[in-house]
Amino acid sequence: MNKIIGVDIDAVLTDEGTGTDNIWHQKICNYFNLEERKEQVYDFRDAYGLTLEEIEEFMATEGRKIFANVSPLTEAKEVLADLQQQGCTIILVTARAKEHNQVTLDWLDEHQIPFDKLIHSEEKANICQAEGIELFIDDRVSNLLPIKELGIPVLLMDMDHNQSFKGPIPRVHNWQEIKEQLEQILKGA
Repeated sequence: MNKIIGVDIDAVLTDEGTGTDNIWHQKICNYFNLEERKEQVYDFRDAYGLTLEEIEEFMATEGRKIFANVSPLTEAKEVLADLQQQGCTIILVTARAKEHNQVTLDWLDEHQIPFDKLIHSEEKANICQAEGIELFIDDRVSNLLPIKELGIPVLLMDMDHNQSFKGPIPRVHNWQEIKEQLEQILKGA
């Protein structure tokens, strides 16, 4: 197949849960003594009414622990291994700060998640162009829209924070659906 596939990590490879069972929701509510989200959106500031400084403090204190202890999504490892066996290159592109590189590598190793390259960047469309990525999977709509505009097929991992988006990006709920969508998209390429 020899395709280059880009994959986000958080909420795509990691099992963050949904609703009140979401790991980030639980940790933020505990840390700031909050009851609930203000909005179902991606950005913690808007979701919880927090300042950038508060989020930075939270991430400095809790982020590494969350990154180290979150579980992988069921079948992520198997589907990625199968894609590699078929000749695909897997490039992980995460918005995690580079300071979290080692905890990310340790987590990937612990859970035996197959990949060929790890890139820390919020400029995912630029990375897709530079790396020749031919399909990208993410949970954040604002990452996927610029990639889609480049003519690169994208898949949106269904999460609470992206429910308001009703645009023309295929949603996936798990790695079995990702596998099915990938097969369809890559056959047509």
